[in-house]
Amino acid sequence: MDFNVHKSSIIRIFYQDQVVGIGFLVSEHYALTCAHVVAEALLIDSRTQSSPEGEINVDFPLLNGTKFSARVVCWHPESPLEDSEEAIEDIAVLKLDHLPASAHQTRLLLSENLANNRFKVFGCPRKVPFGVWATGVLSEQNAKQWFQLEDTKVTGYGIEPGFSGSPVWDEKLQGVVGMVVAADTKRQTAKVAFMIPTQILVKAWSHLESIVIRTQAREKPIKPLSSAKRKFLEQEKKDLEEKINDIPNQMRFLDPASSDYKNLKRRSDIYFEELEKIENQLFSF
Repeated sequence: MDFNVHKSSIIRIFYQDQVVGIGFLVSEHYALTCAHVVAEALLIDSRTQSSPEGEINVDFPLLNGTKFSARVVCWHPESPLEDSEEAIEDIAVLKLDHLPASAHQTRLLLSENLANNRFKVFGCPRKVPFGVWATGVLSEQNAKQWFQLEDTKVTGYGIEPGFSGSPVWDEKLQGVVGMVVAADTKRQTAKVAFMIPTQILVKAWSHLESIVIRTQAREKPIKPLSSAKRKFLEQEKKDLEEKINDIPNQMRFLDPASSDYKNLKRRSDIYFEELEKIENQLFSF
């Protein structure tokens, strides 16, 4: 996906005229953000268990800035426990009845290989309502399965309050791999924030299952088959094919309801699985 198309998915979320956080389109008319951002927009407790009602004002800052109304359709509040290890929390899904013609959903990726990838996020820190970009490197997951986002640069913006709900754009994979959920404000020198990965977002809102793009894990280089190994596999393949070809002859004289017939059927399934594995090894080179 082109990064400029991704930018058209980003929304700002308001309380009156004040930006309280970010969100992003994941499908037509639906956007993700943090529950605590919604709570600020509606002046409610972010730990409220019932899904909040009321209209929320949003706009597309990197498009025309026209405000649209949204409402909550899925709600996972913040945990009341400060040291909670619950992964599925602080997530909200908004529905927008109207949006700009030039708005597009982003490319949401599901990947297990994120460590050390560079990222880019948009946010509106205090007194910068027009927004800024922050960059850094994805680290590892913590006990909540959230990813650590590290600011590795000396100058420029880091992630701070005002970035919550922002989509995390992976520069290597060219797509969004999660959502900014929190910055570590307790340690002034930490320069760290956290991301809820796509895996958790999918569990929070099952509709994402049909939207996410799964990236393939990198496979380790495979050594070419030696001539002896190839010869061995070819003989194994030949033996299995003979066994498979012989099974219909044995089944022909058996009652389909008998245990012997069913056992032969199961055996043929096993043979086919073994044959497929051998063929994969033989024809991968």
